[in-house]
Amino acid sequence: MKKFIITGIQMRNKGSQAMFLSLYYALKSIYPDSEVVGFSNKYDTSEQYSFKLLPYDDYTRKVFKYRLNEVPFLTPVLTSLAGQWKKSDKWDGKIAEMEKALQEADAIFDASGYTLGSGWSMAGGGLLLQTIELAKRYGKPIVLMPQSFGPFDWDEEGSEEFLEQVKEDLSYCTRIFAREQEGYDCLTSLGLDNVELSTDLVIREKFFPSASDIYAPGEEREVSYPSPGSVGFIINENVFRIGEPDAVLDLYAQMLDKLVDDGEKVCVLTTSTADIQPVEDVLKKTRNRGRVDIIRGEYSSPELISIIARFKYVVASRYHSVVFAYRSGVPAIILGWASKYSDLAAHFQQQDYLFDIREPGVGRILDKIEQMSANHKNESRRILESLEKIQGDVVKQAVRALET
Repeated sequence: MKKFIITGIQMRNKGSQAMFLSLYYALKSIYPDSEVVGFSNKYDTSEQYSFKLLPYDDYTRKVFKYRLNEVPFLTPVLTSLAGQWKKSDKWDGKIAEMEKALQEADAIFDASGYTLGSGWSMAGGGLLLQTIELAKRYGKPIVLMPQSFGPFDWDEEGSEEFLEQVKEDLSYCTRIFAREQEGYDCLTSLGLDNVELSTDLVIREKFFPSASDIYAPGEEREVSYPSPGSVGFIINENVFRIGEPDAVLDLYAQMLDKLVDDGEKVCVLTTSTADIQPVEDVLKKTRNRGRVDIIRGEYSSPELISIIARFKYVVASRYHSVVFAYRSGVPAIILGWASKYSDLAAHFQQQDYLFDIREPGVGRILDKIEQMSANHKNESRRILESLEKIQGDVVKQAVRALET
């Protein structure tokens, strides 16, 4: 029986959750009798799910990084103290379970979204390197599933030594799937020959589970859906950090007013708790607050895909909300700022509807809203045609790499 570990994931970020689910169910389809465990950073309770999760977080990472699990009798004492400090029993017995999983695993698959690049600190990138080094220590092959990489130009003390460590650790990986051309170029510029280019995991894999598949019995919840023919409006709090906050606020409000004034039914969907306050700020700014529907709630990624599939198109800036839309043939007007947005839009011939939030051009966006309202059916067909060409079992590619 095959045994696998999936790292680089969390359940509260729905994009990360979706990547885990795509990978988990693909592995189970290839090896029906396999055991697949998720080493997850953030989740509420593992009992709510139909799969096994173990806590790969600040505490357990330190235990394995400094090999404290190898010191007799130390781990139970440390775990007890950590539990008392955090008023949580989530680590009780978990280090031993993680140790057993690492010893018995046939391979490790990492499904991080983006940690290794100077868009984050070296400490942030070090989390991925730590996972690779853990695989090395236990003699396990590791595959980095489609994710973003680079650029590698950290402006921090010790950056040259860190880049050498990046090269060394990445060369250990059986295969690295870069999600964007920019990341592929950054990796191959290091002299790596184990790199392939692949679109997002959630797009590549044809199957995606329903909410009833992922929850334990009795954990299913009610889902609110938009009115038929609605335009979805998905705000991302990160846009206020990347762009000029007041300009972003004005832009969102103008787009909402434009849609409502044009007779569209508009529904704001919050896909993250971090977006709740920005949504309220935008709604206070709009002239049409009473004519905008809102769907709030802590929904799973399968539930969000089901909700988004009911929109005729969306205005969105969370990367995986656009991925969820494209999976269902739903067009999107995208407010982005990184190469992952431009590569994603290009895969579906949607570059005309992509805008850099740092230089958005309000007039052009409002014009594109009119264009999308008129052409959304044609754009939907174009997206579905592209999707059919793109999908192709990247997990099977990863498994074949492990077998050669």
